[in-house]
Formats: sequence, structure tokens, C-alpha cells
Amino acid sequence: EGDFMGCIGDLAWYCVRMGLLVFSDLNADALRLGLVKEVQVVNCELNDEGVPIDADCMVYFSDKRVLSIHCSFKHPLNQTVNIFGTGSEYTATITDVILPRKGEHLEISLSKQHLIEYDQICCQEGKVLQASNAHVQEVCMWHNFAKWAQKIDEESSQAAADVENEKWWGGSSDEVKAANDIASYSLHTQIVLDGLMVSIQKGGVRIPL
Repeated sequence: EGDFMGCIGDLAWYCVRMGLLVFSDLNADALRLGLVKEVQVVNCELNDEGVPIDADCMVYFSDKRVLSIHCSFKHPLNQTVNIFGTGSEYTATITDVILPRKGEHLEISLSKQHLIEYDQICCQEGKVLQASNAHVQEVCMWHNFAKWAQKIDEESSQAAADVENEKWWGGSSDEVKAANDIASYSLHTQIVLDGLMVSIQKGGVRIPL
């Protein structure tokens, strides 16, 4: 309510952020080297106020990698992400990518398919990876934020920022680097979302970034 970006600014935000993290290999420096090439909304439904409520989006990365997003305020709750690629043995599936389930562990399902009986029958193999869910996300967020803010206060007065290269705060500690990185991911997430909104306004064309 009150967000003109609708499902693009809400549900798609998380998908875009994950795409940036995955395709940059958690290296924020890659964001400034043309990681995202183009964006496009290939199908979209707007409400009476012109706000997107259902959209199919494409984000085109370097090396012909693609993030495909479907976000909707109309469909049943679904926060599933599939990650796969050429030459990869498994497809990774995460079904609680935004809001985690309760429990000490979260699960990432890995599956692969192959054909038998003269390629007439499909078989699937799978395994499950577990990740710790021992700490509440919001607690971790505020804990890290406090550490970063303290180091920024300590170091930024003695080291200059370099905004052109997305070094928003001066300093050499791991905490200041982490703060600079997460700020860059937030900036580039918003750049992608803005491009998707422009694509809607222009009838679904590809928008170079």
C-alpha cells in the first residue's frame, strides 16, 4: 500500500538481491564492472492506479546469465527460488527464501533428473543441505549494523570515502568493507528495479543498464 512499484518493489526486490549476490559470487566489486546488462518486464498486470500487481521479469547478466522472476500479489504465497546452470549437476531449490521456517535448520534441496528405458521414463535423484537457523534474522541484522556503524564512526574520520568507486565510507576494517558492500548491493538492486519500471512504462522493451 502506497508503493507505486507494487510487486516489483516488494517481492521482486528479494529476487533481484539474490540474483546479484549469486551472479557476483558475493563480490560487490563485480557490480561496478557491468554485471547487469539489461532488464525487461515481459508480461505485467496493473491495477486501476497503474501499480504492478503481477509481473514476469527478466534480468540479463554478463556471460549470458539470466534471472527470471515471477512476482504476484494475486497468486498464493510462494517464495521459491530455483538455481541452475549449464553444466551444473543439480538444481538447487529453496522454498523459504524470504521468510524462513521455524526450526534449528533450513534446507536447500538439490535434485537432478535423467532418463532411462530408451528415454521414456524420467528418474530423479536428490539430496538435502542444511543451514543453521539458530539465530533470528532481525537479531543478526541489528548486531551486524551496530558493528558496522561503530567501525564507520571510528575510521571514517581518518580515511576519505571514494563515492565514485562506491566506497561510501573510508576505512580498512572488515566491518567497513561489509558496510560498503551491502550499500552497493542495495544501490544496484534499486537500479535494476527502476529499470524494470521503465520497461513497463515503455511497453516491455529491454532497458540497458
